[in-house]
Amino acid sequence: MLTNFLFDLKYAARLWTKAPGYFLVCVTVVALSVGLALWASVLAYTLTMKPLPFPGSERWMNIQVARTATAGSVPDIDRFTYQEIARRSTAADHLGSYTVGALMLSNGNASTRLRAAAMSPRLLATTGVVPMAGRLFDERDSAVDAAPTAIISYLTWKTHFAGDPAIVGKPARIDGRSVQIVGVMPESFFAFDDFEIWTPLRLAPVTAPEAADGNIVSFILLKDGQQPEALLAEMAPAIAEVNKNYPAKFDAGRHVELVPAHRMFTSGFIPVATMISLIAVAVLLLGCVNISLVFFARLLERSRELALRMALGSTRWRMLRQCLLESALVMIPGLILGVMLTILGVRGTRFISDYMTQYLANGRDGNPLMVRPGDLLTAVIIAAVLWLLSTLIPSWRLSRQDPSLALGGSGKGTAKAGGAKSAGAIVGLQVLVSSLVLVVCMNLMVAVRDETGKPTGIETANLMLSTYPTVLGDRYPDAAARLQFMDSLAARVKDKLPGTEVAYAAAVPTRAPLSPVAIEGQTRAADQGVLKLPLTAVSDNYFGMLGIALRSGRLFDTSDTATSLNTAIVDEVTAKRYWPNQDAVGKRIQVDPNEKGPWLTVVGVVSGVKHEPYNDDPGSIYRPLRQADPGSFLLLAKLRDAAPGNRAALLEAAYANDQDVSLHNLQYLDDYLSALDMTYTALVPAFGIISAITVILAASGLFGLISRFVARRTQEIGVRRALGSSPARIVWLFLRQGAVYLAVGVVGGGLGLLIANVLSGSLPNILSNAAWVTPAVFMLLATVIFTATYLPTRRALAMDPADALRHD
Repeated sequence: MLTNFLFDLKYAARLWTKAPGYFLVCVTVVALSVGLALWASVLAYTLTMKPLPFPGSERWMNIQVARTATAGSVPDIDRFTYQEIARRSTAADHLGSYTVGALMLSNGNASTRLRAAAMSPRLLATTGVVPMAGRLFDERDSAVDAAPTAIISYLTWKTHFAGDPAIVGKPARIDGRSVQIVGVMPESFFAFDDFEIWTPLRLAPVTAPEAADGNIVSFILLKDGQQPEALLAEMAPAIAEVNKNYPAKFDAGRHVELVPAHRMFTSGFIPVATMISLIAVAVLLLGCVNISLVFFARLLERSRELALRMALGSTRWRMLRQCLLESALVMIPGLILGVMLTILGVRGTRFISDYMTQYLANGRDGNPLMVRPGDLLTAVIIAAVLWLLSTLIPSWRLSRQDPSLALGGSGKGTAKAGGAKSAGAIVGLQVLVSSLVLVVCMNLMVAVRDETGKPTGIETANLMLSTYPTVLGDRYPDAAARLQFMDSLAARVKDKLPGTEVAYAAAVPTRAPLSPVAIEGQTRAADQGVLKLPLTAVSDNYFGMLGIALRSGRLFDTSDTATSLNTAIVDEVTAKRYWPNQDAVGKRIQVDPNEKGPWLTVVGVVSGVKHEPYNDDPGSIYRPLRQADPGSFLLLAKLRDAAPGNRAALLEAAYANDQDVSLHNLQYLDDYLSALDMTYTALVPAFGIISAITVILAASGLFGLISRFVARRTQEIGVRRALGSSPARIVWLFLRQGAVYLAVGVVGGGLGLLIANVLSGSLPNILSNAAWVTPAVFMLLATVIFTATYLPTRRALAMDPADALRHD
């Protein structure tokens, strides 16, 4: 039996050496199919199922709240509602929370912003992770009169304390006060999010929602075997009661949801991961069809040989085994190459993630994308499915043929009707799926490119921004002291970097937060709620530095002080939307109408600034920094050049001005905005690669099959030419079949448009270019189909009719 197996293996290898071109095509198809499917599998697992890296993390649930009955949930909750939920939750093993913030570490001659979490004392302990040095928090640390303590991460210990082995018990200057370090966490520790320092959370009882200061991130621990529904049953009445008692604060449809902790930040990406997974399955199906086409055509050519082997006593199983061995010689190198492509894809995806982390300074990913040993098993399963589906069906069908009928033919004459119909159906399926995938991918790719390619409306050359707020707080308690600090900082920057211009803002230029406002003389329906528009405070020179043009009225100047008329500047989007066909200058806007905030008089209209992708352009409102009195600021520095030492010089100037009030995450504005939009811009090359793979699969499959069928009909072509048929009529005979396939492609494109329409809920502009993208896809398919049909036909026509008649 082993001898027979080795004989079949050598014979299969000989067959492929006689057709190296088809062998390479088949290996490429397998590699692309397996690589894309495995990459999508790794992505979907990481976003939806991969647990956090500490024991029992699958039992932790994040308490999320949807602000309305139809809105999506967010990972935090107000303190008052949390308090009411905690009071009623008795079935859970543990309920804990933390607040996200930043702490200033002043160490040596530098001040550094650390990502911080004020965490309820038992939450760290409940994760089951033991500190590398020192201890965890206990209830005494959260007492109001307790001495300030902190636990630091391994990286913070190594970077900012030089790995001091005696760090536990030592004080550190944090936020301008002495804080005792009581513990160092292990290097691999990651709980819920990436923090550099932890402090104990001190939650005082809250009597009303208005008295709560900021939101908290909350978690609840399931008991063994407990289902989230049991906990939701306890929480739902609590949040419903709060909604009912405070209708002015909360929407009646607000509700609580429990989301696995490992999905608390990735749930928004699940639709994209699902879409990529479905497309990957479709491409895998294309690969299966493609390989099936090649093997079916090859087996049809060998129908006489296979029939002869059966006539000489070969069993059906022996024949199937020989066919499976032949395809396995393609699958194995294709599988290896596919795994290598997956590794490259994962590294590329991680590069994007690392790029965002570098510029956004938002911490490392606790669940980085990586190929695990189990994923290799997935790749083997994918390849095995591809192998069996693409080989068994055509080989089983041919193994059931009547040997006497097969031996009566020529082996390369006119294709049998049954084989032609089956092959035609397979080609039609491939064209259908290819058209569907291309229409979805190309429309999505162009839509995202257009959205992310819109001009920002600002000039970013040599402009550096401190991307996280510098908090002044109690250290500079009044407006005069804060303005004096900013003036002093600007002077020190100009001394350190001559020729530098300094401006201030309360938010990143394209990411101003939404604030409640009211337009004088305009009312809103009760179901619309309070109007919210992006509102930020800026210094007088902000507009000139960013190249924001004045359309009408004036810009801020030194006359806009705390004792003068409260003023505002709006962009042209706001002006046209709320005062159409009117002059916005002189109109009034109220800030925070529920709290009877100040009325602002519009003194100018400026050009618009693009906000984040897929955010309906809400316009912008600006206040003068002197009147807004913000407790924090972002610094913008217009530098003379992009010298490597600019960042260090700015930090030195800030440290010289006040060692406990530094600038955070200084980045060039264009790099920072690129990182902010990377989640969307990365979709363009991703779906471009998927489209290219689809085209390659469609082209190779069509060309391979049609060339084989033209070869089988070479004698027929010779007969037609001998009887006087023109080359044009013979070519048209095959091109008509291509036209049928193109019609099938149009149907697939229509299905793709339906799927794209469903996706428009997440990407509203996905069909905005469909009028030209979809016809372009059909033209591409037509080119592929008719090229794959014409080239092999032309090659057969180039033969002498006498040679064609003798072809076998």
